[in-house]
Amino acid sequence: MSTRRRLSRCLIGVLLLAGTVRAQEAPARLPAYRARVLGVFDANTGEPIEGAQVTDVLSKNSSLTTKTGTVSLVFLPDSGSIVRVQKIGYRAATMLVKISPTDTVPVTMLLNPVATTLPTVVTKDSNTRSLSPGLREMEERRRKGFGHFVTEAELRKNDSKRMTSIVRTLPSVNIACPSKGTRSGECWAVGVRRGCPVDVYINGVISTDNDLQKLAVSEFAGVEYYTGPATIPIEYNKTGSSCGVLLFWLRDR
Repeated sequence: MSTRRRLSRCLIGVLLLAGTVRAQEAPARLPAYRARVLGVFDANTGEPIEGAQVTDVLSKNSSLTTKTGTVSLVFLPDSGSIVRVQKIGYRAATMLVKISPTDTVPVTMLLNPVATTLPTVVTKDSNTRSLSPGLREMEERRRKGFGHFVTEAELRKNDSKRMTSIVRTLPSVNIACPSKGTRSGECWAVGVRRGCPVDVYINGVISTDNDLQKLAVSEFAGVEYYTGPATIPIEYNKTGSSCGVLLFWLRDR
């Protein structure tokens, strides 16, 4: 084989190899705003918390914070989601984080250390002191009797189910699950009185994704449902003419 022919074949091989490498490169890079940063710090000392688990409540995707207490939220979807941050020795916390071209500023979350000393006196007057602030408020509203409630004890009996099965047991609310169109496979709550979607809050933060099929019962410690403006707590009545409100409270584990 002539030298010219061998060189020609090598050149063709190099070109083919380069094309193969380019084809196997990583997929197109995500826009920079998708990598919004969350910083997690000790509420008492201000020190960064390494190894805190940051989880998307809806998709269950998660990541751990670095030595600087930071984590990239690239695993959150466009528009954002509710994230839950937890680490042994600290009280878990949740917050709504937006992901968009206009929401790029780093987000900070402070975790409160859990006390390690046991109380010297234990009373049986009420067990609400061990509950999160949201669940304590739920218990106060339950005693007043203005809404419909599902307690943690009842939810734990249904841990293997999705939240649609729990909401179906509530009065004056229907579950809509279209089988066709862009929302096929989703299920959301619809108020019986006005026939429009019910607002959904998770740990006091309004949700932008009201698909109840994404919510596992095992994640929650309490559910509240209010049918209309007359009974909805004022802090969860956005417009004064709501079709109803569902409040979901996460477990502290």
